Amino acid sequence: MEKSYVFKQFTCILFLFLFAFIADYYIQNVNIDIDSVEMKQSIMFIAISILLFVCNQFIYNYAKKEEGFMQHKVWNKMFIVILIWLMISFIVFIFLFFTTPLESLISSHAWMMFIVAYYFLFFINLLVLSIVHVIVDTSMKVEKKLIITWASSSLVIAIILFGLPSF
Repeated sequence: MEKSYVFKQFTCILFLFLFAFIADYYIQNVNIDIDSVEMKQSIMFIAISILLFVCNQFIYNYAKKEEGFMQHKVWNKMFIVILIWLMISFIVFIFLFFTTPLESLISSHAWMMFIVAYYFLFFINLLVLSIVHVIVDTSMKVEKKLIITWASSSLVIAIILFGLPSF
């Protein structure tokens, strides 16, 4: 069980790094000229939905390993903890970006920005999962909660990408 868990998590991490390198390569080297705003939004939506799926896969693998995952009463207030963590993380990132050589490091290695984006995307996804946990029946299986989390996160991304630019 332990080897299987480590292999699955390592595979997810490897996928994220490969995704970052490939995206960086195409941004830097391949001259894809997409004039259609809708096409750009669709590509972005598909990419973020895939990344959200991988984030959920991390959580799913952990939940399969730890049977008591999300059963502690602290999960009823976890959305507050995660929201505070996200705010602190964002402030620290902004501080480091402007006070250290992080800006030049990210400028020269753009794929590192994807890693930062993954970090925030993972915790935003965890925030959505904690909200889903509070809203739905707490005895619902983690798998169903993760499906609801992925669908609702993807829906929010779709609304942001396709709805907000038209305002």
